Amino acid sequence: MPAAPAVKPRTPATGLPTGGAGPMHDKVAPPSSFLTGGGEMGALMRAHDWSSSPLGPPEYWPQSLRTVVSLMLTSKFPMFVAWGPQLAFLYNDGYVPIFGAKHPHALGLPFREVWSDIWTDIEPLVTKALAGEASFHEDLHLVMERNGYPEDTWYTFSYSPVRDETGEIAGMFCACTETTQEVKSRATLKAEQDRLRELFQQAPGFMAMLRGREHVFELANDAYLQLVGHRRDIVGKPAREALPEVQGQGFFELLDQVYSSGEPFLGRSLRVGLQRKPGTPAEERFVDVIYQPVTDKGGQVTGIFAEGYDVTERVQAEESLRESEARFRNLADNAPVMVWVTEPDGTCIYLSRSWYEFTGQTPETGLGFGWLNAVHPDDSGWSGEAFRASNAAHEPFRVEYRLRRADGTYRWAIDAAAPRFSEDGTYLGYVGSVLDITDRKEIEDRLSASAAEFRTLTNAAPALVWASANDGSIIYMNERWHEYTGQRVEDAIGFGWTAMMHPEDAKRILPYWQHCRETGETYEGEARYRRRDGEYRWHTFRALPHAGPDGAIEKWFGLSVDIHERKQWDEHRELLINELNHRVKNTLAIVQSMASQSLRQVSEENRPQAKAFEDRLFALARAHDVLTRENWEGAELREIIKEVVEPYLRQKTKHIEIEGPRLRLIPRTALAIAMATHELATNAAKYGALSVPSGCVFITWTITSDEIPRLELRWQERDGPPVVAPTRRGFGTRLIERSLATDVGGDVRLTYEPAGVVCVMNVPLSDEGGAADHPSRQ
Repeated sequence: MPAAPAVKPRTPATGLPTGGAGPMHDKVAPPSSFLTGGGEMGALMRAHDWSSSPLGPPEYWPQSLRTVVSLMLTSKFPMFVAWGPQLAFLYNDGYVPIFGAKHPHALGLPFREVWSDIWTDIEPLVTKALAGEASFHEDLHLVMERNGYPEDTWYTFSYSPVRDETGEIAGMFCACTETTQEVKSRATLKAEQDRLRELFQQAPGFMAMLRGREHVFELANDAYLQLVGHRRDIVGKPAREALPEVQGQGFFELLDQVYSSGEPFLGRSLRVGLQRKPGTPAEERFVDVIYQPVTDKGGQVTGIFAEGYDVTERVQAEESLRESEARFRNLADNAPVMVWVTEPDGTCIYLSRSWYEFTGQTPETGLGFGWLNAVHPDDSGWSGEAFRASNAAHEPFRVEYRLRRADGTYRWAIDAAAPRFSEDGTYLGYVGSVLDITDRKEIEDRLSASAAEFRTLTNAAPALVWASANDGSIIYMNERWHEYTGQRVEDAIGFGWTAMMHPEDAKRILPYWQHCRETGETYEGEARYRRRDGEYRWHTFRALPHAGPDGAIEKWFGLSVDIHERKQWDEHRELLINELNHRVKNTLAIVQSMASQSLRQVSEENRPQAKAFEDRLFALARAHDVLTRENWEGAELREIIKEVVEPYLRQKTKHIEIEGPRLRLIPRTALAIAMATHELATNAAKYGALSVPSGCVFITWTITSDEIPRLELRWQERDGPPVVAPTRRGFGTRLIERSLATDVGGDVRLTYEPAGVVCVMNVPLSDEGGAADHPSRQ
């Protein structure tokens, strides 16, 4: 905190400048009569011990100080004076309430010590005063600790410099008024005004204050601005200028009438066209509005207060409700069902035209509870009681009874209704419908008979017949299940049937079952089920999905057949085939070994023929390997070709491209094509495209769709050495033609085109000719 401002040194007793000659210099001061009549503070000053004070006794105070103190003590206005180097603090009776608990011990203490809690705030002002600059402050905020705790205070005051007899500034004088209550009152008033203004602005209804005969807008809240369009600057403008599109709609005339008559106006659901966005057509709105005249003290109308609500949504809702009711009646009168509506007490207040046409009743005979007279006598009693009980419980209502038609015949009908409730939960009655279900009941009877026939048929079947929901749970199992497994049918329903499946098969089959339900694929396979004697026996099963009207799968129907003996025979047959494959493979190996040993002594001149023979044996062995892996049931054409040309594919300089659709061949066709491909590859490696790095062979095939499907396989060489037609037909050519013609009934066209050798093989794919699994039959 800055030090107190310095003043010129003075003598302790007189407060006059040292070395100066004042009026009382070296003289005894007169009695302190200037303190007489100073009220409480005058008495305190007279009784105060000034011996330790820098001011000294009052009778020695300089005349300038005496004059200020005398003026201060006789004033009712709060004042204080701070004098001398330490700015000793002197104050009057009016200042006592400001001091609070600091009174009276603050008398004579330094200014800085007296108001240490606010010294930081007032020191700059004090400095100005001691520098000769007076200041005035209005409602200055100060946080003071005058009663032992900080409190917000406000003051209006002035600080003025006070000069002594020498003309030097010896202190400062303050006249002040505490305005704390006034400031707080103004703040409270402002807060209340702000609150009222905020309430005005945020009021749910629109409000506006119009002044004078021109109806100039003084105020308009947010709801009013939202009604007429936020972007409008209407305040300060006459109504006709602010809202020009309203001209001719009668509202300005109403304002004129209220202003001239002094009578308020109340209007409901008034239509008004407002241009709520610049450059757009006027938008239709509906308002409830009150124009209330505002008068002065003399009763003269000075303006109009307009308030109301935008009820466009309510009017539109009412209109929509009327339209909805009209649509409901039109829909109900033309609906294929008979529609009715009741009050909360159950009395019928509406019956659609179709009811009257069906029953022959009229509104006079059908409304109320008259509708029960059209119900069959045997059904009206119990159905009426059911209706009254449901209505009393406010529950849905649903019954089936016989209803008399206008021609006197009775038809089965279903009568159903749902309770209506208001937004607050009040029960409003029923809205119901009646539907002729005679035809449906006849269909249900036929379906019931059909279901009985289905159960009889499935129970007579030797297989296990079942049906499931799309979640996999069994919903029907024929009686053969219990006869076979010993498990009760009711225990098999749901997922109980899985307990009869072999645990190993259950782990495999159940995920597959879920997959089929998700994809819609046919569910088929083989699994073991436990017979009632405990033996697990193999079954083959197959199930197809059944779709509902919307195309979604609703159910699955399937059956399982015991194939245990066939399964054992298949295993035995597979064992025999494996043994045969093993023996054939060993036989080929022996032939290859014998050929190798026999041809070892062949002369160099006949070595190429011997090598060709060995290669043909190896090609035949490779084809046999493919068929052996498939249990001699057939082989994939692509796999056969790849296996034969595999020795050439290992050589990076050889280029062979293979392309064609999937085709599975029977064994003899596969062997014939394998040997033909081997001969072509061998010839190409010696003389054709495979004999040079740049050459390439294209092997392609297609399937024709004539009366008898045929395979057309094309071997074409390119970029090889120049092609010259041979002068004689070699063994390889005769082998290709003979094997395809004799074994499978095919034919071969071998041409020596300049671009490369082309061989086209045409093979029939009938079951007798060569297809084990033709795509057209998959």
